[in-house]
Amino acid sequence: MTEDTTTTPTEPNSQTDTQQNSDGQQTQPVTPALFNEGQQQQTQSQEPSQQQTQEPTQTDILLKAEDIKLPEGYEYDKTLGDSFLGILNEAKIGKDTAQKLFDLYQAQNVKMLEALKVADAERTKKFEADMAQEKENWLKQCQADKEFGGQQWEAAQAVIDRGCKQLATPEAVQLMQAYNLNTHPEIVRMFYRAGKLTGEDNSQVSGNGSAKQTDPAMIMFGESLKEYHKRRGEI
Repeated sequence: MTEDTTTTPTEPNSQTDTQQNSDGQQTQPVTPALFNEGQQQQTQSQEPSQQQTQEPTQTDILLKAEDIKLPEGYEYDKTLGDSFLGILNEAKIGKDTAQKLFDLYQAQNVKMLEALKVADAERTKKFEADMAQEKENWLKQCQADKEFGGQQWEAAQAVIDRGCKQLATPEAVQLMQAYNLNTHPEIVRMFYRAGKLTGEDNSQVSGNGSAKQTDPAMIMFGESLKEYHKRRGEI
């Protein structure tokens, strides 16, 4: 009777068993990734944690006023400067970047001041031109005035000057000249009439028969001028 030599192939116990290559040499066990994940985590957890010692960087150092280079002749404003540094330190801005920001701010300030100077010069120039035009217009009105202008303008100027000396102080004359009021037709008219009163024989006879020269300002301003002199103790 023939002996049954059929053998049942054996199944590997697990996929981690030693495998043989085609040359019959044993290879290292292969562990599926599914089961290897825990081993990797365990290996990583067993690695000692290393604490890296970090040196303080530039942004960790608070900026001071001395860290910002100021332009020559620039005066440091402590209130504004400290506020500026506070913002930089809050944002952890480094020294180099802070200097760039300040230089940009300063350049913008210079540009703005130059623009203001130009605008101010243009306003001054326009104001002076307007004043000159105003003076010319008022003088033309005086020269054409029916009362003291026209053909009698040349002779009227002496009368106007006489009335001005009677009514106005040198300081008042300077003030009127500064604002062109010395050529305003109504101001000139007032001085013209005062000058005529001064040059004419305007006298009043008093009770004892003596003559008294009339003050042209008193005629023009009446009781208000009397009250003014009374307060000053002149009458």
